Amino acid sequence: MWEKPTVLLSWGNDEVEWEAKAMRKADTASAKAAGAEVTAVRAQIQEDIETSKKQRGKALRQREKARQFDRQREEIHPSYVVEALESLAPTVRESLQLAEATPDPENVYSWEPLAIRYREKERD
Repeated sequence: MWEKPTVLLSWGNDEVEWEAKAMRKADTASAKAAGAEVTAVRAQIQEDIETSKKQRGKALRQREKARQFDRQREEIHPSYVVEALESLAPTVRESLQLAEATPDPENVYSWEPLAIRYREKERD
């Protein structure tokens, strides 16, 4: 079977064979290194995906648990406890309240709307 030589034909068989073995060995080493690097990157990506899935699941469980507690709060505590908790809750400060909205009187503004200038059709 005829094989395509990897180096010039003017070299002897020993040199060609040695060079081909060295090239194959270097190619194998670089392929192994690349494979190991790809494996590490894939493992990191999978770990990130699992972590984000776990975080999303944990947040979802916490929200659902809080929602269920809010629905059951009156069932959990008797009415006198709910009233005591409401009295302990911080009061809403007036400084955080927005003032009541009042419409602006008309024609108070000192500016006039700009006139719209239309372009002439562009000529080719």
